[in-house]
Amino acid sequence: MNPHVLETFRFQAEACRSLGSPFTAMLCDLFAERLTDSSRFGARILAWPESARADALALRAAGALHALIRSGRARDLAALYPPLEAKPDQLWAAIEGAIAKHDDFLHDFLDSPPQTNEVMRSSALLGLSLRLAERFEMPLALYEIGASAGLNLAFDRYRYVLGEGREWGDPDALVQIESEWRGNLPPLDARLEIASRSGCDRNPLDPHNPEAVERQLAYIWADQHNRIGRVSAALSAAASMPYAVEKADAADWVEAHLAAAPEPGIVRVFFYTIVWQYLSQATKARIDAAFEAAGAVATAETPLVRMYMESEHHPGGAVLKQTVWPGEEKKTVGLSDYHGRWVDWA
Repeated sequence: MNPHVLETFRFQAEACRSLGSPFTAMLCDLFAERLTDSSRFGARILAWPESARADALALRAAGALHALIRSGRARDLAALYPPLEAKPDQLWAAIEGAIAKHDDFLHDFLDSPPQTNEVMRSSALLGLSLRLAERFEMPLALYEIGASAGLNLAFDRYRYVLGEGREWGDPDALVQIESEWRGNLPPLDARLEIASRSGCDRNPLDPHNPEAVERQLAYIWADQHNRIGRVSAALSAAASMPYAVEKADAADWVEAHLAAAPEPGIVRVFFYTIVWQYLSQATKARIDAAFEAAGAVATAETPLVRMYMESEHHPGGAVLKQTVWPGEEKKTVGLSDYHGRWVDWA
């Protein structure tokens, strides 16, 4: 196994352990230790270029097996998947059997990057938006880069339980999120009004398409049944939402929307969560330049906000940052668990 591929699987194994998925951690360890190039699936993984980690190769591989399990075509392997517990030797023997029988399916599943649509990240988006609502006392126009199915565009339509008796949202909402807020808390009583919602993705996931929904659910770690149920509920809710995610290049889309004349009395809020690593340097440069140009002409009546949740190699979690124009005011506003289980507010 190429060193960078080995490192990718080992890194993902540690990440899965820290995020409460011991089964997926074991799966990644087994790939790192035992996968060979005797199959098309194995050969493709082992020959992956140095972008393996940025391409989330380990999650593609785990997702391929989970998709096969969910399809009902690998019963021997399914019998060893959660909630059952399997020994590593036993599990790997079943994986080898599944690869032999379904090599082409597994090989082809590696084509697309994971779209995890981790809806609990909406907890961070809610807090960021409540602070903006309190500050500007204006409606927010939402623009999400890398929106996939658009689940996080509907963050204000979910119910939140935020620890120590704190709650927000409709008690009867289809999607219920438990996320512990700590530190300098956002104002839960701020009046949050969403004027519009837009999103883009290179390969948007259509929540009306059963095949696309199944692919999405396959990327969720097999031993995290609560996540699977929560995302499934959010996808069902998304199918009835009055907006759709546009299929577009991120830079093209951002440039076009920022070039449009802003509406006075509306805060334009562009955001993304765990997306930046998947963009090319050229795309990032174009997006940065578009924000600089639009920010330079923003006014108190037409504020512009760029906010995000990204790794930035912080050891404690995903960093929450925002830039507000006019004035290009940059702030680190918090730190979040990658799956939104907690948020530490600055």
